[in-house]
Amino acid sequence: MDGSGWLILRGLCRGLHLAGYFSAFGTMALATTLPRGARVPGLRRMAWGGFALALLAGAAWFWLQTAYFAAAQTSADVVNALPIVAEYTRFGLLLLGRMAALLLAALAFQLAWARVAALLALGGVLAEAWLGHGGAMAGPEGAMLLSSAVLHLAGAAIWLGALPALALALRHLPGAEAAVLARRFSPIGAACVAVLLGTAALQFLLLVGGVGALFTTAYGALAGLKLLLLGGLITLAARNKFRLTPRLPGSRAALIRAVALEAALGLVVLLAAGVLLQLEPPAMAGMAGM
Repeated sequence: MDGSGWLILRGLCRGLHLAGYFSAFGTMALATTLPRGARVPGLRRMAWGGFALALLAGAAWFWLQTAYFAAAQTSADVVNALPIVAEYTRFGLLLLGRMAALLLAALAFQLAWARVAALLALGGVLAEAWLGHGGAMAGPEGAMLLSSAVLHLAGAAIWLGALPALALALRHLPGAEAAVLARRFSPIGAACVAVLLGTAALQFLLLVGGVGALFTTAYGALAGLKLLLLGGLITLAARNKFRLTPRLPGSRAALIRAVALEAALGLVVLLAAGVLLQLEPPAMAGMAGM
């Protein structure tokens, strides 16, 4: 496999890691919005499933990133470099610390401490921002980019991360409780969409720089694809909010299918984002010199 192939593989592992982390957090967060007394079987298993995906994909990402850092030629080279990366790099410390936070969150969720679990997992979600371009840059541009990344991650995790658990809850809750949950989640999702649009616009200006880069750079092309996918997600979310949610409980089956489709498209967005974060933005060289 050539260098670009390894880069894509690292990005896909990063995207899967984010998907698992978001799903675990979103499940915990959604549990705090359930109607009083409501019980949804399978939420704890779903949270542990998200943890397992985040752990396995994170381990693969850690291995591949270590191989990249060490310019490793053999597996033995990677094994020798693993402790160094774990102890002396921001990447290693943050990845391991975030997984420790998610494990604590999953244990708290198992004990029915949903709010504590959600807060612990949210901390791990937000810490991901320091593994992005904003975390690697100094100056006011770096601070702006880091702040936007924190908000972007929060919005994406709250919205996309909760979708699998929302579909499960809509399937198992009685009709009236399912309608209450969907109507509670609707304004939360709308707020997340607003945050994502605002932060995506800022990141476009700071990292892509202009429309021309969408057609002349790999980063710009993938960023454009991600924006198109985000547009598709917003279209689905708008249909759910304005057409299906008001018609509950009669539209429950259609809403479950729509939420499942939204979650699948969200996974594609996260995979694209993972690869995008491995590429150098067109405007990075200009910012680095400021």
